[in-house]
Amino acid sequence: MRFITALLALAVLLPLPADAQHGRRTSEREHGERDRERCKDTIQAAGDAYHLISAARKSAIKRWQEQVINKHGEQFINYDNARSPEGGPPLLRCDPARVGGGNSILDLKRCVVTARPCKEPNERDLGGTRGREGVRLERD
Repeated sequence: MRFITALLALAVLLPLPADAQHGRRTSEREHGERDRERCKDTIQAAGDAYHLISAARKSAIKRWQEQVINKHGEQFINYDNARSPEGGPPLLRCDPARVGGGNSILDLKRCVVTARPCKEPNERDLGGTRGREGVRLERD
């Protein structure tokens, strides 16, 4: 009985076969290559200064989109598809922007977007279901 227990413990502790580890590394590499094909290099853009932070955010996103469309075209313009340089959501940082001089200094906010523009995923990336959610075909 001890022999069987030791044998089972040894089987659990042994690493995965080389081909299984290779498959996992290959799929991670393929995913990274697909992401590089879908996403371009990072673009950073600062918006205008505004009193309201929501307006400052919109301005920064608009400037980022203008730079993206000029450099990569309209297929990359969607901010919702953008990724941070690390692969997460886009980075949007807002800081105080002091505008003016002398005694008339205004306390405004300015935002900066740092993101990689990405194309919308195609059907292959979504498992072939894009645009067909909730669609049912009825036959007579």
